[in-house]
Amino acid sequence: MPSVQTQLVRSDGIYHGLPTFPDSAEYRGLTALVTGANGISGYSMVKVLAAAPERWSKIYCASRRPPPDYFFTELGDGAERVEHIEADFLSEPAKLAETLKRIPSLDYVFFFSYMQPKQKGDVLGMWSNADELAKVNTALLSNLLDALKLANLRPKRVLLQTGAKHYGFHIGPATSPSFEDDPRVRLESNFYYGQEDCILKYCNDTGAQWNVVRPSYIIGAVRDNLLNHLVGLSAYCAVQSYLGEPIAFPGDYIAWDREYCQSTGVLNAYLEEWAVLNPEASNEAFNAQDGLPFTWGRLWPLLGTWYGARWTPPEIDASKYNTFTSRWEETPRGYGPRGVTRSTFSLLEWSQSAKVEKAWKELSSKHELLFDPFKDKAEVFGMTDSAIIGGWALSLSMRKARKMGWHGCVDSYESMFQTIRDLARLRVTPPMQATDFEE
Repeated sequence: MPSVQTQLVRSDGIYHGLPTFPDSAEYRGLTALVTGANGISGYSMVKVLAAAPERWSKIYCASRRPPPDYFFTELGDGAERVEHIEADFLSEPAKLAETLKRIPSLDYVFFFSYMQPKQKGDVLGMWSNADELAKVNTALLSNLLDALKLANLRPKRVLLQTGAKHYGFHIGPATSPSFEDDPRVRLESNFYYGQEDCILKYCNDTGAQWNVVRPSYIIGAVRDNLLNHLVGLSAYCAVQSYLGEPIAFPGDYIAWDREYCQSTGVLNAYLEEWAVLNPEASNEAFNAQDGLPFTWGRLWPLLGTWYGARWTPPEIDASKYNTFTSRWEETPRGYGPRGVTRSTFSLLEWSQSAKVEKAWKELSSKHELLFDPFKDKAEVFGMTDSAIIGGWALSLSMRKARKMGWHGCVDSYESMFQTIRDLARLRVTPPMQATDFEE
């Protein structure tokens, strides 16, 4: 018979099944470097670490720009243990090393830095500039790792967050659900692969350990992040409600009904802390998703409730759809037909309406908003289109993490409500009519 193991887990607000850690010396007085700390994932990581003073004594946050005004305020008492370091990871490693020498010692590195070249801005155009993405984002990580050596910093473990693009979901139907040991998709360049190779080489050279974590579309709220599918969605809902028009679904019933996993940034961070502190999880990659089923068809009526607006399901008349095919004849899974996506409109097209832009300006003035998604329409609304409109599943298996003892989960619908509420609080998008989560 298999051995019986007992674990103690905890809940923290909407997050359940979270790990607990031993009260022993190896889990006290730890130091961490979090890169890309101004983004959704980096800031989520800082919040999780800062909330655990019994483990983390110092957290260094590295980014090109200073943190926004709310950054330290929202950390509460944990802000006392957080220090920002201004660093450009595209600078030469020797110059970067001089900056990192401000850090006396370092136990763990969490890498979330990312640069986004200009996008095409059509329904299937996101991440189509694969070679440019690979060049710049591999350089970000490679420069940091070289600088760590030059600064004589020797972390125990380096964690790299990548994502579901590892499996090729962005370019066509992939094997679903995806397992961490699925083969790489070689149809075009993928910067995740170059980054993973950098990590492996660094760890082979230094003796450090590594982790890679691969989430789906990330749920979270920061002020200046274009690649946030909920920014475009909440802007769309707010304007439609303001105009007295329905919140229409742009895709077909395949997109409406398919299970499409979401990955909440804070839950990802809890998993990432668990991964680096778990000896059995060293040198392993993990998928990251919320752990409960999600469909857009379930969310859409909720959006109507939250915004006090009518909502409409997909169009039945097939003649009203535009059809797009995935850009490679071969699929990421290596067999089967090309992916087909159908939509009656896109949010990018919607954002180009003069009536919509006028409504947004009125809402922005009324609520004194500090972010304008209409300045970067292709990135903001193209990202939302890529998340909502699609003809194939995106499912990340959590079986590997579950078998190792990870049990964390969050209701994606509730997480989305909190995120949209937080976007309004940060004055990114107008507030919803609902003040509490309503189903």
